[in-house]
Amino acid sequence: MIELRHAGIKVSRLGLGTWQFSSKLWGKNLTTTQVSLLLSTAISQGINLIDTAEIYGNGRSERLLGEAILRLDAREKVVVVTKIAGFRKPVFEEFLRAFKNSHKRLGFKPDVVLHHWPPRNINEICNVVNALESLVAQGYVAAYGLSNYGLKELREALNCVRKIEPVANQLQYSLAYRVVEKELLEYMKRNNIALLAWSPLAKGALAGLTEPKNLAQRMDGVFKAASKDEKLQNALNHVAVRHGVSKSTVALAWLISKGAIPVVGTTNPARIVEYAKALSLSLD
Repeated sequence: MIELRHAGIKVSRLGLGTWQFSSKLWGKNLTTTQVSLLLSTAISQGINLIDTAEIYGNGRSERLLGEAILRLDAREKVVVVTKIAGFRKPVFEEFLRAFKNSHKRLGFKPDVVLHHWPPRNINEICNVVNALESLVAQGYVAAYGLSNYGLKELREALNCVRKIEPVANQLQYSLAYRVVEKELLEYMKRNNIALLAWSPLAKGALAGLTEPKNLAQRMDGVFKAASKDEKLQNALNHVAVRHGVSKSTVALAWLISKGAIPVVGTTNPARIVEYAKALSLSLD
């Protein structure tokens, strides 16, 4: 477990994502029973961080997650992060409306709310940050963060903080996509902002998948490049064989060693057990 600074919330070093629960891009539409099995498996493996968003399945992923948590009586065992859509007007009233809708779909208040994408106009970032601060200050949510904010946007966001600082920034980061290492990763560490890594397995390419099985993979340039990168795949395989684990376990352990919190999605409970081995895998 690590603590999200500025909030005192303790989360696992590996998170479970819910985009695949209900998405046309993934070709998935799970039931509450299936989600409950995924969630109970994650909890049994020491994973308490669960990531969702209002746009995943137009709210259905939130609803499924909430139903599963309540069915398992697991509310006190998980930290739920949801995201307010980036297309929403950056004013408190609009953010509050979105938050209340997420609250209703989940059946409880999420623990952390992120802003999904930065506004196109950088001058609106202060409106975003101050609206999120107000959600926390008024007791609607315990903490807030950002998502897909690059170095320029994050610097502006921190300049806009009045009193309550963001606890996390969710970014694309994997062995196949390392843009955040240029400056952003170190900047976030200096400012005690956790990095939640989305697409940590490059949508399956770092698990050894060579051909796309759905639209999400077919549309992803990182998946295409990583699945054909023989040097990377050979290196992953070499380390995996040496440790007696899967490629995906190695890829996730590598991210954890960098200080990131991988948020990995799956619809197969057995994969969660496989991924969780990354929490105890030490790489030289």
